[in-house]
Amino acid sequence: YGIHTPSYSNLMYSSTYVLYFSVILLLVILPSSVTFCSSLLSEEGNCTVYNQSPYTLCPHDCGKCFNPGGRPGKMCDQGSTTGYLCQDAAFACMDWTFGCKSLQSAEASFQASTGESVYFGVGSFGSSDQMSGLGACYRLTVEGVDRDIIAQAINTGGDVQGNQFDLQVGDGGFGANNKCAGTSTSMYPGSTAPWGNMYGGVTSRDQCAGLPLYPTISGPMKAAGDDLVTLCQYSFDKKVRLVTDPSNPTIRDMSRVKCPDMLVDMTQIQRSDDPATYHGPSLPGFPNTNTTCQHNSWDLSYCLTRMMDCCKPSGSWTNNVVATLVVPTKKVVQMCTSDGYTRIDVQCGCYDCNC
Repeated sequence: YGIHTPSYSNLMYSSTYVLYFSVILLLVILPSSVTFCSSLLSEEGNCTVYNQSPYTLCPHDCGKCFNPGGRPGKMCDQGSTTGYLCQDAAFACMDWTFGCKSLQSAEASFQASTGESVYFGVGSFGSSDQMSGLGACYRLTVEGVDRDIIAQAINTGGDVQGNQFDLQVGDGGFGANNKCAGTSTSMYPGSTAPWGNMYGGVTSRDQCAGLPLYPTISGPMKAAGDDLVTLCQYSFDKKVRLVTDPSNPTIRDMSRVKCPDMLVDMTQIQRSDDPATYHGPSLPGFPNTNTTCQHNSWDLSYCLTRMMDCCKPSGSWTNNVVATLVVPTKKVVQMCTSDGYTRIDVQCGCYDCNC
């Protein structure tokens, strides 16, 4: 320690030296993990918040954690697992929803820095790449929509094709994995009756008024300046959902592009193979000049579909992520608690960084 220790005879006559020696001795005999943890528990983005036992691996480069150094969040306590393995207490974030205040602010920042006016969004996509498109951003030109949409894929599924994008909008349809409404543990109060169809949600702008305004835990959404009714109405106003039948607009062009920093900040997943610019070559089959969405009722090719199941997205599960295709500290989507805004810490998947 580089400290001169006084002789034993001096210590007998000096209470100051006795106290000093006791402190040094205490530091020597305490386990190193205890002193390390106590100094880092309150620091942001540090996996030592997962410490639970004297045998923790967290002080050793975060042990087996998949996403060390990720943005801090609330700890999810579900027994032996937590973080990105959280399931029952994990939900989609409402400030990913098309037209929410956070995304509108991000769009304004993007325009200020690039001169381009676009809409931002997230949703589901199907791709043949190693991560099925997860974390990648796509620029969509949609018939009837006054700006291009840059949307990040945070979900994937066999029901979403490579020439279709499933956008998260206010009451876009709670789907088969519904965590929005209908049970005591759902994000929003009440039954699913006012939510309209399982796939697609309500069919007219007027029906948006019947939705619950806020989640059961309402404070964060109120503080953000959002409400579900307005988000639902906004999707009709901006023509990303239509009152006609079919109600899905047609995608005329789609390309993979660089993910804007503002959008990555919302989701916390970023691909290491991102393109260099916000414009790119059209994906196979695009530009689409001949095909209208649902020209056959069953065919969703070239469709901008919609969803909002309030469920933890595919990109929050590490088994859907290829480590070499994502950026350190931004390897998984950071999902939310049941209020739809409070982020869950996703650096690790269990306590003591041992999984």
